[in-house]
Amino acid sequence: MSIKDVAQRAGVSWKTVSNVVHDRPVVRPDTRQRVLAAIEELGYVPNLAARDLRGGPTRTLSLVVPELSNPYFARLAERMQAAARERDHSVSVEVSLGSAAVERMHVLGQVPRPVDAVIISPAALSAADLVARRSGPRVVLLGERIPAAENVVHVAIDNIASAADVVRHLVDAGRSRLLFLGAERTPPSTGADRTVGLRAAIRFAGLDADPRLLRPVEHWNREGGRDAALAALDEGLEIDAVVAANDLLGIGALEALRSRGISVPEEVAVVGWDDIPEAAFAVPPLSTVAPDVDALVQAALDAALAPEGDGGGAGCPAPEVVVPHRLLVRGSSAAS
Repeated sequence: MSIKDVAQRAGVSWKTVSNVVHDRPVVRPDTRQRVLAAIEELGYVPNLAARDLRGGPTRTLSLVVPELSNPYFARLAERMQAAARERDHSVSVEVSLGSAAVERMHVLGQVPRPVDAVIISPAALSAADLVARRSGPRVVLLGERIPAAENVVHVAIDNIASAADVVRHLVDAGRSRLLFLGAERTPPSTGADRTVGLRAAIRFAGLDADPRLLRPVEHWNREGGRDAALAALDEGLEIDAVVAANDLLGIGALEALRSRGISVPEEVAVVGWDDIPEAAFAVPPLSTVAPDVDALVQAALDAALAPEGDGGGAGCPAPEVVVPHRLLVRGSSAAS
């Protein structure tokens, strides 16, 4: 099936069919309807790759995530593709593995096939990478806040407020020595925002803000959480709660505590972030900060598909979109 077959069925030239396919406003409405009817009748599928080469809208978005081994990003990709389909767009999922070069390539539009926008959860992207952009697709940042340039939108939960929610919950349950796994001191980043929120809430509660309880973790995975928790225990730190910057770290901390015969939540409570499916089936079930993933996806798509000219202008701060979160209290932090 070719464009010439459609042209013959509709009684027009192949150029007219091309104009309809590319949504050019040069075709009379009655002719456009005749061509569209022929396309539907014949089941003709336009060659989008060729269309991309001519610079037209691709109706394709790119979602760049650090990894798919983290269930949070796998769920995000699944929801993003489904929601984009409802808007007549497709989503290409790309894995950066934390490579700055890969992330830079996507936000600069240096990829084999063009896309209309890049939605990225960056792990290594810098402000300089964004400022260096002179052209390329619209960029939507998920989670990480990076001082940005023109045409960049940031979508995330309020990490400072959610950290304060966790601290209040633990303090209300009688906890006072909170070990934080995933602490970061260099803003802006998810870990840094959560560190700020945690420290502020600890001070507000009148607790001891022992800097030894703020533990950076290089890899936010199960092994990283286990090893960081074991290291803190080996140093003899007295703790009665673990706040983990994501659920994988929290699940690792549960394993570390179990291996040392420390009961959860009777002796130490544990709370994470992200509400991955595995959290509900941990032993005991892991309390977690649950982002509204559907709201995050819709906000990201709204930003990615907004008409040209919406969003941040040159020299303006990147627009911020804050989506809801809630604290799910499960067995790992129930009052002892």
